[in-house]
Amino acid sequence: MENKTGKYLKYAIGEIILVVIGILIALQINNWNEQRKANKQELLLLKQLQIDINSNLNEVVELNERLNINKVGIDSLSARLNKKHYDIMVPVFLSQALRKSDFNYASSGYNLMQNGKASLISDEAILKSVLSLYENDFPDIITRQNEMKNGIDIIQRNFINKLFVKSENDLNIKFNEFDEVATDLFAPIDYYSLTENIEFKNILIQLGKLVEVRLAYLNKTEGNLNKTTTLLNSKFYLE
Repeated sequence: MENKTGKYLKYAIGEIILVVIGILIALQINNWNEQRKANKQELLLLKQLQIDINSNLNEVVELNERLNINKVGIDSLSARLNKKHYDIMVPVFLSQALRKSDFNYASSGYNLMQNGKASLISDEAILKSVLSLYENDFPDIITRQNEMKNGIDIIQRNFINKLFVKSENDLNIKFNEFDEVATDLFAPIDYYSLTENIEFKNILIQLGKLVEVRLAYLNKTEGNLNKTTTLLNSKFYLE
């Protein structure tokens, strides 16, 4: 009886050990599967972020070109006003100076992060870089954009609507590939009086400063976008 009891105990203990091992193996397999799913979801999120960041980089480069058109118009118009020189390019430079350009950024990947997917990103450098773009750089660009649009609205409301008329001979122009349709041009009613209008000249200078600030923020953002792109590309290269 003692021998049989010992055998039964050994058998029971063996069974328990086998069950425990089976449970541990099952848990490990489940953990592997969950990790595999998480890795797959992370890669999908990173891929979407990569697409968004590339799109935003192109948007920043194009916006930089648009703002340089503003800068050329403002600088050239200011120079002519100071010299009291008028030619057919004055309406063109005015139109360039008052162009409005919006920054429309892609955010599909960031929206997923906002909806609880941020924890999927295991690379801390990528996570910080992406969050910094969407929570610091892009809002800064939008803030400067709105300041410039307000400045342009003030010029149009207080000066263009009162001191300018539509140019004769249906003169209009397109600026590079950005415009789908031509822009109407406006000429000053009394150009000499305009050259003596200190308020108009000063607000034109202020508009130029806003353009310079926007360009500075864009250059900083472009650098951060390139940094984030490099991080994302290296992640896929390693995968």
